[in-house]
Amino acid sequence: MPDRFCGRCGQDAHHTHRFTMADMPHDVLHSIWHVDKGILYTLRTMIRRPGPTIREYLAGKRVDHFRPLALLFMITGLYALLSSVLHIQMMPPRDPTMPEAVWKMQQASTGFFMKYLSWCYVAMVPVWALFARWFLRRGGYNYAECLIIAAFVTAIINFFALLYLPVMYTYSGTHQISMASMLFMLPVVAYATWAYGSLLKHTTLSLARRLWCGFMTYMLGYIVCVLVIVITTYAINWSTFKEAMKQQMEQQRLQQARVGKPAAALLR
Repeated sequence: MPDRFCGRCGQDAHHTHRFTMADMPHDVLHSIWHVDKGILYTLRTMIRRPGPTIREYLAGKRVDHFRPLALLFMITGLYALLSSVLHIQMMPPRDPTMPEAVWKMQQASTGFFMKYLSWCYVAMVPVWALFARWFLRRGGYNYAECLIIAAFVTAIINFFALLYLPVMYTYSGTHQISMASMLFMLPVVAYATWAYGSLLKHTTLSLARRLWCGFMTYMLGYIVCVLVIVITTYAINWSTFKEAMKQQMEQQRLQQARVGKPAAALLR
């Protein structure tokens, strides 16, 4: 209809009715996060066909999509909030033979890792973009486009982590927590490999080569991310780390002394 929209400002003339309480839920969500069909559509298409979705976005078909950086920050913020509320313990119960300082050091490192991993993913988007720029260069993507690609894929990975939180909470502080964490990484690596690799579908590369490029793009960025967290953790908790090492060496010395005493008695 030619008279549906204002010819001067473009406002939809059919949505100028008086506000009611029924309008509030949608208006609040739309105003704060702009959460409409865009986010649901983007999540659905990024999970089902990440390569074509990103290529469409880069080609200019953006009206139906949620902006990648906004999606990344919103999902990561929600994950960080829920993770801090749930207080998920990534360490299994303490082994009685483990020195207390070693236990505290491991608790501090895993706690820091769990708390800041998703935000480290966000900070590492430029690094993932660098690896994408290299391994996806046959696709003809420039660095700015690789930033969009990395933001989209990282947002979906953090979305998977958000959905997996109930499982991690169920096994929090148990002997099964390490296995639960490892099981989560399998679909994440598979998805990232497929997502990055599918961006090379229009090239002459074979499927195996495309998947290899996708795998290397994700894994190298992940390794850098883990190294950053580990170095930061030890830098922040250096005094605890030194005390843990001291207690560990002392315990080893005592164990060696106990083993040496029976041997000395036999020689007599």
